[in-house]
Amino acid sequence: MEEAGRIRWMNRENLEQKERNQQEELLLQSLYKLEPEYWSGVKLVEDSLYGAFRIHEGAQGTVSAAFLLNEQDFILVTGKEEKEILLRSENPPMEEGLEELFEAVLKRGQQKVERMEKYLIDMEQEIVKGKINRNRNQNIFECKRSLAVWKNDYVQFLNVVEGINGLEQKKKEGRGQILNEESACFFRVYENKLRRLTEETQFLYEELVHIREALDAALSYEQNHIMKVFTTVTTVFMPLSLIAGWYGMNFAGMPELGWKYGYPFAGVLSVLVVLVCIWFFRKKKLF
Repeated sequence: MEEAGRIRWMNRENLEQKERNQQEELLLQSLYKLEPEYWSGVKLVEDSLYGAFRIHEGAQGTVSAAFLLNEQDFILVTGKEEKEILLRSENPPMEEGLEELFEAVLKRGQQKVERMEKYLIDMEQEIVKGKINRNRNQNIFECKRSLAVWKNDYVQFLNVVEGINGLEQKKKEGRGQILNEESACFFRVYENKLRRLTEETQFLYEELVHIREALDAALSYEQNHIMKVFTTVTTVFMPLSLIAGWYGMNFAGMPELGWKYGYPFAGVLSVLVVLVCIWFFRKKKLF
């Protein structure tokens, strides 16, 4: 029998292949619930808490884990590779193991949030400076998708911790106890830390809305500027169309047609008209 007050790890693959007792069956069923239902929660069976959670780790894939928790034991069920992400020590004391597990989740989460925050600040600065990348909409969508996944993971994990604290409180009100005082203190502390991480992720998710609005405003400004240039150019050269059409009628009564300087005169007139139009628009600060 394992020493009391320590965290024990069970390999999911081995557990699926062996003959299981009631505790092991409940652990495995908690893990299976994650697959079709994205279930996260805790249930009390006798004097033990059973639950499961899932966390996405990017290139490392998804970490799915089930656990049993009582006053003397914490049993964690994961795959072998997933165990290396959550718990590196072998059968550590319960308080030490709980700290290691929570810090693994919180440290990775905080690092991801900080990197995302810096990326969004840089993106916003580029938009404000007018450096508009045509792939920005795709970048924003990818950020939104990542933040949604992280938010769901942290909310799910927070629900598990809140469930543990809630059931422990109810048990205490009935003059019972599920966790020892040190473990209960850990869960209360890390509930607050998880809530802050969840709120930071939600804040970044909402910040994306403002960045998207800034991008839309910058794109609209750029399009308006282009239309303004086209309109100004068209207006400047519109009198030339009138001059060309006027002299193109070739009426016999036009004195310029028989004048040997008629062609240069039309050219000079056109240049003067363009220069006057440009002067006028620059004076009005239209370009």
